Amino acid sequence: MINLTEKLKIAMIKRNINQTKLADLTNQTQNNLANKLKLNNFKLSEYERLVSALDCLLEVNIVLPNGEKV
Repeated sequence: MINLTEKLKIAMIKRNINQTKLADLTNQTQNNLANKLKLNNFKLSEYERLVSALDCLLEVNIVLPNGEKV
């Protein structure tokens, strides 16, 4: 299973937005964003902001063993 940071990187590629542009869109330095991507060190609120800047939607689910989503 891939983590949210890997999914974020995929979304960046699909939206044709590089780290520099995403950093600009989210009012942070490219170096700060690069470090967080490298370390997989984001709060959920940061993922929400980044995904929103990509003009995408973030969905988070807890899925029970029987497949039910909570």
